[in-house]
Amino acid sequence: MSEWYPLLALTLTVFTLLVFVRAAVHKILDFGEFEGFVADYQLVPDTAVRPVSTVLLGLEILIVSFLLINPLRDGALMLAAGLLMLYGTAIAINLKRGRTHIECGCGGAPQHLSGTLLWRNLTLTILALLPLFASRHALTLAESTVSIAAGMSLWLLYALFEQANANLMALTAKRNL
Repeated sequence: MSEWYPLLALTLTVFTLLVFVRAAVHKILDFGEFEGFVADYQLVPDTAVRPVSTVLLGLEILIVSFLLINPLRDGALMLAAGLLMLYGTAIAINLKRGRTHIECGCGGAPQHLSGTLLWRNLTLTILALLPLFASRHALTLAESTVSIAAGMSLWLLYALFEQANANLMALTAKRNL
């Protein structure tokens, strides 16, 4: 692989970490709301909503924790990709059912289910998996600093995109009233 690929791998790892930090914090701050989102998907019986919500939050916290521990990072990235695919599958099932007025429960700007969210989850899944293909050599302090800053910048762009998408969806919904 190219010499720049380890820098990209760290950038994408930091980005994935921040995506899951935001999602987990959102769920922790209002767990009851998150349980409501899980219930709205109508994929588990009502009696399973709390345990499933707890497991999902636990997995997100585990991903965040393991992304910070170098020997566990690859497993965390694979788990992150798997969870993103699970979330994408839940979105796809509800879109197929015609249930678009469900809040995604992703954290950040409120968004109803849409094809855009499916593409977003597919993109996030790919970005979480790409670091697994990086060569394993230590980065210098300067390289690490640049990669971390790039990951944070990428996350900020992602957050702006999420807000812009939420705003667009809200405007579209108002026009359709």
